[in-house]
Amino acid sequence: MPTLAIHLDAPMQSWGTSSRFQYRETDAFPGKSAIIGLIAAAMGIDKHDAGEASRIAELAALRLTVLRIPKPHSVNRLTDFHTIGGGYDKKGPLYEKSSIPKKASGAPFGTVITRRSYLTGTAFAALLDGDAALLESIRAALLDPVWGVWFGRKSCIPASPLAPVIAATPREALASLLEKLGRDAAEIKALEGVTEEDGPGAWFQMDQPVAFGQHHGAVPEAYHSRPVRRLKPGEIT
Repeated sequence: MPTLAIHLDAPMQSWGTSSRFQYRETDAFPGKSAIIGLIAAAMGIDKHDAGEASRIAELAALRLTVLRIPKPHSVNRLTDFHTIGGGYDKKGPLYEKSSIPKKASGAPFGTVITRRSYLTGTAFAALLDGDAALLESIRAALLDPVWGVWFGRKSCIPASPLAPVIAATPREALASLLEKLGRDAAEIKALEGVTEEDGPGAWFQMDQPVAFGQHHGAVPEAYHSRPVRRLKPGEIT
């Protein structure tokens, strides 16, 4: 099965698949909705376009595997105490009043406090396998993106090139990516990760994207569930 391998490396990454409201957690591995969103941005897919849902469905049909690439330092989590809308005068000029968060009723809400978690000191290889022509169009877009790409949040920008490579199998694509990064392809046997596959030990994760915009009956940021299971070191084939 043709496979596209992408390098995900940044000082901070955040891959929440179930976070809502004030507590915005990060998973240990990138989720599919974030990876497909990154690709959609690179390809210039407008979430307000009437054809967005069909293009997202085409991308979401690709199978995702993610493996952690070791770095010299350990993986850590950073939690940011974040405020939105504080310090604005509701009697001040329009630009101040418009920055105050509001309730559904339109009444001022006041300062919104959130706690946002990030992964630090880590890198990943994301492997997508499926239609060869689609993978080639994705690779071209990642080399010359229409819009900027980031790893979960806009503050999480890449620290190094995504270095997309395509090969005949996931293992060959991963080996090519490692060699492109100046690493030993023999590291494959020690890499841990997750893959999109049902079976013993699998769980279902609500991060299979349907649409990122609202149109033709699709609700904003609509998702389905998909099976995910952990890979043992060296299991990638």
